[in-house]
Amino acid sequence: MEPCSYLAYAPRGAGLAAALFYVTAGDHIYGWYTGASSYTYPAAFFALENFYSTHATVFSRSLENDIYGPWVVDYSPVITDIRSPVPEPLDHELERLQGAFAREWLFYPHDREEVDEYQALGLPVHPVNIRARQLHRFAQDQPTWIYALAGTDLNVVSWLKGVWPLDDRDPPPPASEPAENSGGGKAPKVSPGRSGKV
Repeated sequence: MEPCSYLAYAPRGAGLAAALFYVTAGDHIYGWYTGASSYTYPAAFFALENFYSTHATVFSRSLENDIYGPWVVDYSPVITDIRSPVPEPLDHELERLQGAFAREWLFYPHDREEVDEYQALGLPVHPVNIRARQLHRFAQDQPTWIYALAGTDLNVVSWLKGVWPLDDRDPPPPASEPAENSGGGKAPKVSPGRSGKV
C-alpha cells in the first residue's frame, strides 16, 4: 500500500501550511494531516468515505492525533461523535505510515541539528517544520511552496481544503456552481491549473 502525499510550506509566513498523506481502499480515502491553524498545529487522522463512488462523501476525523481515540463526522456546523471508520487491519498500517511520514518530512524545535540548518538558511522555526533536506523537492515559484508525490490526486487535497480546520483552505464554490467530486459528494473545485493526479 503506497501512500500519496502533499505538503505546502510558506517560508515567510506560517511555515508548514499543510502536510498530509493518504491511501485509497476501494472507494474510500484514509490518511493523516497536520498544519498551521491560528498559531497552533493540529493533527488528525481522517477518512473520506465514498470519495470514489456515486454516494455522498462523508468526512470524518480523529479528535486527537490518535487513530484509536474518539472520532467525529464533520458536517460543519454539526459534529457527531462516531467510532473510527478505519477498518481494523488498516488502522495499524495508517499509524505506521504516519510515523514514517513524520520522520521523513517533519521536525520539531527540540531537534537542534534541524533548527541549526533552518537558522543557516534564514528560515524561522515553528512548532512543526519541514526538514531542511526536503525543501529542494518543493516547487518554489509561489509564496507557498508545494510538493505533491507523483500520483497524488489533487481532488482529494482540494476536497480536504474545504473541510479541514487548517488555515490552508480553499474557498467554497459559488452557490450557483456546485462542485462535485468524482463520487457525487459536494466538494470544492480543484484550483485552476491543477486537475486530477500529478
